[in-house]
Formats: sequence, structure tokens, C-alpha cells
Amino acid sequence: MKIKKYIRQLLPVVVFAAIIFGLTAGSLFSQKQEYSASEKRLLQTMPKLRWKAVKKGRFQTKYEIYLADQFPGRDGWVRVQTDVSRMFGKTESNGVYFGKDDYLLEHYEASDFENAQAQKNEAALAKFVKKMSRKCKVSVMLVPTKTWVMQEKLPAFAPTYDEQQMYDRIGQQLGDLADTVLVPVASELKKHTDEQIYYRTDHHWTTLGAWYGYLAYVETNGGDVAQAQKKREFQCVSSQFYGSSYAKINQAPRADEIDVYEPVQPLTVVYNMGEKTTDTLYDASFLGTQDQYSYFTGGNQPVIEVTGGSTNGRTLLIIKDSFANSMLPFLAEDYEKVVMVDLRQLNIKCRDLVKMFDPTDVLVLYNTAQFAEDREFAMKCR
Repeated sequence: MKIKKYIRQLLPVVVFAAIIFGLTAGSLFSQKQEYSASEKRLLQTMPKLRWKAVKKGRFQTKYEIYLADQFPGRDGWVRVQTDVSRMFGKTESNGVYFGKDDYLLEHYEASDFENAQAQKNEAALAKFVKKMSRKCKVSVMLVPTKTWVMQEKLPAFAPTYDEQQMYDRIGQQLGDLADTVLVPVASELKKHTDEQIYYRTDHHWTTLGAWYGYLAYVETNGGDVAQAQKKREFQCVSSQFYGSSYAKINQAPRADEIDVYEPVQPLTVVYNMGEKTTDTLYDASFLGTQDQYSYFTGGNQPVIEVTGGSTNGRTLLIIKDSFANSMLPFLAEDYEKVVMVDLRQLNIKCRDLVKMFDPTDVLVLYNTAQFAEDREFAMKCR
């Protein structure tokens, strides 16, 4: 009897130890990943052990992130965490709200937009615009987050940051240029919240959302609105898209569709200064992967040059993040040449890009949240 009682007392300890040992062994011997296709981000690899980093706490911070990113069976545990959160009536898990009509919406706070990096980027943007406006037509399109635009989809009493504050700060720094430079994309999108202008499972805007952004750009710059309206003709290329919001919680009531606009005019597309030349802005190979949004331009390329559009002698330079990838097909036909650059992938200053491509028009196109945290913009556009 004493032996049985001892075994019953010892069993939970043995089981717990076995689980801890198993997870540790799995973490040590499992193949480490550097990139998560589902989350569209780099994963933390094992940080180097240096006394200086330990002393300042940087090693501990990175090691904690490393353990979370490389945890064995991580996707399954994330799904369990989401199930538990919903079972207890929570409206949020891992920074994602469970919204109405099956929308997953990221939780943003003031600290995501009002921090030292955001201040540097806003100041650098104003300085860049003022300088470039002496040479060419400059436009700035900061696309608001899905969470702010689609606030009616948020759970009751769910807080979010008022991104109008960001627009106001930038407008003040631009001064008299604000009215002609800032594309009113936020107000345009807010008119169409009854339409699917953002993916339910991803933070990006849909092709329809990008089209509304394009329409606002054309109207602001005195372009051919009638011609722009004709481009609202899309075709579905995927009905099984699960995006970045889904990847954070590994759960979604239904998949998204990806629709695209196919330019009417034949285009020549050169990737990365001659690395590849094609006649399309799309890469169908990504439709069979977890990273289906990279169907647009094959993901975030350092440099894309597009010719074959209008013969009007104008060159558009787009300085951008991933939100521009789905808008490029609309813009490609409106210029003799379009050059789209991603500063995160390039070790070059904006002034050197301007010298290299000599644009008549410049468009700075970022998502507000991504612009606030981008560490390359202020460094390369000041």
C-alpha cells in the first residue's frame, strides 16, 4: 500500500519532468527556422553569448524571444492558447482581436505610433518631401491599419489607437505642402467599410482596398479618374488565403480570397537590376505556399522597374512597404516607367536613388503601423 501511494505521489512529478525534458530535447534537436512564411517575419535565432550583451540584458531578451519563436510544435500551442482564450470569453489572443463578421484585427496602442522611431521617421519624411518637392511631384500615402478603419468590427469596448493623430503630426510638419502632398487615403477607405477592403485574416488591404487607394491618388494628382475607374475589374486567383493575423493565433472561421487586377497593356518587368525579366507583376508559385500574399511581385523585392505603360515621358519612383505590392498593377500603366524600391532590402540612400532614376513623380507608400516602426526610412531618407 505504501509503495502504491508513493507511486501515485511521484507520478505527477515524473510526468511533468518528462514533458519538460521532452520539450527541452525537442528545442535542442529540432531544426531551427530563420523565417516564418505564415507570419511573414524573420524568427529569432540563437543569440551569441557575449558578456556585454548579458550585462545590458540584450542577450536575455533575445534568448526569451528565441525560445518562443523556436518552441517545438509552436503552431499547435498557439492554437491551444487561442482556444483557451475564447473558451474563457476573451476577445483577444496574442495581440489579435476576434472581431465581428470573422475579422481578425491587430491590437495597437499609443506606444506603437508615439515612440522615438516614429518621431524620427515623421521628421525624415517631412524633410524628404520638402526637398524633393523642389524637383518633382511628390505624394505621400500612409495607409491606415485595418483596426482603425474597420472599428465597427472590433469587439465591444476594445480600445485602439486613433491614427488621425499621426496624420495631424505629419501634416503640421509639412505645413503648406500637406494639402497637395498627403493623399487622403484614410477618408477614402472609411467610405467603404461595408466592402471587403482589408483581408479578414491578414493585415494588408485587399486589391479592392488598393484600388480605392489608387483612385484617391489619381484624384489628388489630377489624373484620369474615368480611366482609373475602368480598372475595377478583378479575377480571383485563390480562395484559400490565411494571412498574418491568422498566423498569430492559428485560427480563423474562414479563408480569404485573393483577387487581382491584370494590366491591359503588355508590360516589361525587371527585378533587381536585371536579376530576372518577365511580363508579369505576379508570381503564381506562391499560391501553393503559406505566403500567398507574395503572389504580388513575388514578395518584397529590393528594386522593380516596370515599362510599357503610357508614353508620357513620366517616371514614378515608389518608396514603399508591402502595401504597395498590390497597388503597383494599377500604377504601372499610368507612367512610361515605374520604379518601386524597398529600403529595407537596399543599402542605398534615397538621394542616390533619385539621382539614379531621375523621377518626375515620387510616391511614398507605407502602412501607418509599419512606417512607425521602420528602422530604415529615417536612416536612408534624411
